[in-house]
Amino acid sequence: MLPAEIELVSAPAMATTRFAIEYGPRGRRLALKARAAELGPRDLPAHFASAVIAYLGPVANEVDPLLVRAFPEAAVGAGAQGWCRLWDHDGLVRMRPWPEPDPVLSRLQALFLSSDDVAGWESEALSLYQRVPLGALTFAARGAVLFVNGERHTVVPEPAVEIDPTGAGDVFAAAFMIRHNLTGVGNDPWEAAAYAAVAGALTVEGPGIEGVPSAAALAARWEASRRR
Repeated sequence: MLPAEIELVSAPAMATTRFAIEYGPRGRRLALKARAAELGPRDLPAHFASAVIAYLGPVANEVDPLLVRAFPEAAVGAGAQGWCRLWDHDGLVRMRPWPEPDPVLSRLQALFLSSDDVAGWESEALSLYQRVPLGALTFAARGAVLFVNGERHTVVPEPAVEIDPTGAGDVFAAAFMIRHNLTGVGNDPWEAAAYAAVAGALTVEGPGIEGVPSAAALAARWEASRRR
């Protein structure tokens, strides 16, 4: 299902992390059905240390925060949602303030969360963005707020016909990190955020992984967006 250019490394586990997801007028409802083994620095191949961009994406508190220091040459981004989740014996997930953000924030270039992720602890979440150079708080079809050295800027949403919103936030984050750190193009967080909004919009227009855009599809939609 993944392009041949992507190297996939798996860690042994008794199960794959799985959620039941429901979307409704009050937002997203998650229930954790299974949780894989935790991921730590020992699970990384040695050559991963030479990465120039790294993105940590915990979904069930399974990513060791020490991984943030496993990429000494990289610009590191993190979607912190999985560090902010608790679940009961039935697997029903609720959000909480991130209990120990300091070790991760001290190494991040950019922090990413969604409005669903920060439900119930919004003011504490906003304070996290004062401690990183860049970040985005996404609001699905309503766009996002970009943080540049703590200052807030509105990110206008890219129009989309939504089929499946799952994963759009992570695609937004990955596209932002790539665009912002692209040689010859990067270092403009406002352009990177607009580019990421286009990537996220494309993602929701297809089911599951089918919605994740190819480089060619993203380039074409980005050019069309810029001409508007």
